[in-house]
Amino acid sequence: MVNSFIAWYLFLAGMGAGAFFISAVVDLALRRASPPWLEAAATVTDGGMYLGPATVVLGLVFLLADLGYPERSFQVFFTASTSLLTLGSWAIVVFLGCSVSALLVGGLLETPVVRRLETMLQVLAAVFAAAVILYSGVYLSAFPSVPFLNNPLVPVTFVLSALSTGMGMLLLFGFVTRDGEDTAAGIPLCLRADGMVIAAKAVALATLLAWAHFGYPEALSVDALVIGQWAGLFWLGVVGAGVAVPAAAELWCAWHPRSLAYVAGAAASIGGGLCLRYAFLLAAMRFSAVTGGAVTFWG
Repeated sequence: MVNSFIAWYLFLAGMGAGAFFISAVVDLALRRASPPWLEAAATVTDGGMYLGPATVVLGLVFLLADLGYPERSFQVFFTASTSLLTLGSWAIVVFLGCSVSALLVGGLLETPVVRRLETMLQVLAAVFAAAVILYSGVYLSAFPSVPFLNNPLVPVTFVLSALSTGMGMLLLFGFVTRDGEDTAAGIPLCLRADGMVIAAKAVALATLLAWAHFGYPEALSVDALVIGQWAGLFWLGVVGAGVAVPAAAELWCAWHPRSLAYVAGAAASIGGGLCLRYAFLLAAMRFSAVTGGAVTFWG
């Protein structure tokens, strides 16, 4: 059974890891070559180096709140197991350790050895950030008793959402903390990349719903999202805020490069990402061994 703490944990961990992954990829690419367009993108994305780990830590606070007894979380690390919970927990710990270490090493005296060490730590952090992004969707899709979530398109949708919300957070962070002239050259590139992710997310989401509509109790979850109890959350939050508003804002900015409409789109994208987690968890149904029927997964 899941609750609000789990929804917030999945949202914050995915968004934070997504922001860091984007930032790390841009930074690592710049270490090999420095084309002007990539340097421009870095003015928007480089905040993810520290914003990403901080957001993942905030997500862990919600995970600990869900456990009720924080000391229980340590059992995961000292139990010989290859479960998704254990692997995911270690992925988060290694990601935080490598990302923070890379920041600390980067502040040392610039030498070839230090530079190589920082690069190695950043590569490891990026790899484990990708694992954290993937973990939340894979974990939810690993329950055969919850057919709506037991679908390979759930991890795909969650990965795309993590990248989109991560980019949204980077755009907002750049807008708030930097002069617009500093980031102006990098914003169009970031918006184009985010637009492709949003389009892919829309396709994955539509395909997932169409696929699930032909099963039981998956069809109950689809009906609850599209026309039922959670239709408002789905259409206004997941589709409206998570897809339509950022897509419209990015198209507007393509025609009006100096527009600040991307700020509203980024904020909507983040809100839509949270709505996506809530909507999926609220609508998911599981088989009950007691009644033989379907009951809600939320509780």
